[in-house]
Amino acid sequence: MKKLVLNTGLPLATIGTLSLLTTIGAHAAGLEYTKQSILPLFEEGNYAELSYAYVDPKIEGLDVAGGIGSPQNNEIKDMMDDFNIFGAAVKVAPSQNTALALIYDEPFGVDTLYQSGSEFSNDMGTTEARVDTRSLTLLGGGKVNNNLWLYGGMEYQEAEGSVQLAQNFEGDPIYYNLKINDKSDTMIPVIGIAYEVPEIMLRAAVTWRGEGEHRLKAHENLLVNNTILNGVLGTTGPTNYNDIPTDIKDLIGLPQVEFGDTNLSFKTPQSVNLDFQTGLSEKYQLLGMVNARWVEWTKFNIAPTGITQVVGEPLAEYKDDAYSIEVALAKQFNPQLSGEIRAGYDSGTAEPLSLLGPYDSIKTLALGGKYKVNNRFDISAGAQYMWFEGGTAYSKLPIDKSLSERTLAKFDDGTGYALGLKLGYHF
Repeated sequence: MKKLVLNTGLPLATIGTLSLLTTIGAHAAGLEYTKQSILPLFEEGNYAELSYAYVDPKIEGLDVAGGIGSPQNNEIKDMMDDFNIFGAAVKVAPSQNTALALIYDEPFGVDTLYQSGSEFSNDMGTTEARVDTRSLTLLGGGKVNNNLWLYGGMEYQEAEGSVQLAQNFEGDPIYYNLKINDKSDTMIPVIGIAYEVPEIMLRAAVTWRGEGEHRLKAHENLLVNNTILNGVLGTTGPTNYNDIPTDIKDLIGLPQVEFGDTNLSFKTPQSVNLDFQTGLSEKYQLLGMVNARWVEWTKFNIAPTGITQVVGEPLAEYKDDAYSIEVALAKQFNPQLSGEIRAGYDSGTAEPLSLLGPYDSIKTLALGGKYKVNNRFDISAGAQYMWFEGGTAYSKLPIDKSLSERTLAKFDDGTGYALGLKLGYHF
């Protein structure tokens, strides 16, 4: 077999340009911020990297504050904050046929902030959600034969966050606050298999990552400013839900719920990644890549005890699992410089949309380049543009009891961009 030589600029491991955006710093379905890549494990020799990505999504729409069917919809201005994601990895090769890697990333998150002027903001506060996760994955692997790798390890994952929910139900505002008192951590198994043909730069790697179960101590509080309730109690402003007498709750049809300290649990989803690459042309120094991913979002929900009983549904849940695919073409222009173009599609989690991340499918297009400063040190940079599919967010709790649900908002198709930088060093 003739050897396909794509030397110096295109190692077998990965071209390493826009992978920093598609696996570290781009939006995906559900709460996903990264693709949880294990590709540093396949870098040649001993290797270390640092990466950074800045992501700025923009999603807008209309609420239905005037009521179902009312033309008095209010504009929802850009309700997703920009955010930063950091990544790092160290890989060592004890021998030619073994490898160890420690990978840091920030796989899941929420940065949502609704501005004043819509149904999701009132005099008591605004709707805002912040969720942060951080993970360290330790992987070890070895060759079974000349072409086959087996690898596996454990991910340590940490999570924290807070949620505030402000809404106006037919002119009756509520304000809910979920304060998480501490951080949660969990251990997650990771197992994979890879097949390589170095002569043609072919590698196919399949990685399974289990679900992570988080348990946190939190405190819930709910304020209501209901006109009927105010008339019964003789008040004119917000009332703490716990201060409403039991007989009054029965009279106006409110659940007998006590807000306060609660134990909150949720699971980050299991996933399967496929990373494929192969040399396409020795003459033109081309490398083709395909990255596919499945994430089990249908088993995810965040359901604090108090608010779930009052509204009859979790704060966040998803209807469908998510599938995504990215295809890329990389070219080495000279021994120092290589570039890549990458296109992607993420299926999303289907309607109804979550108010925490109100978009469905996502299309992406990215460009990037990698420059080898010397035989040890390289710099990669890239930019990615994203198109978000909008849709409808609704609640199972209707105002009109003849209806099965209440439409909360209709979100437009949105856009966003990501910028990334990665430093790589072979030692």
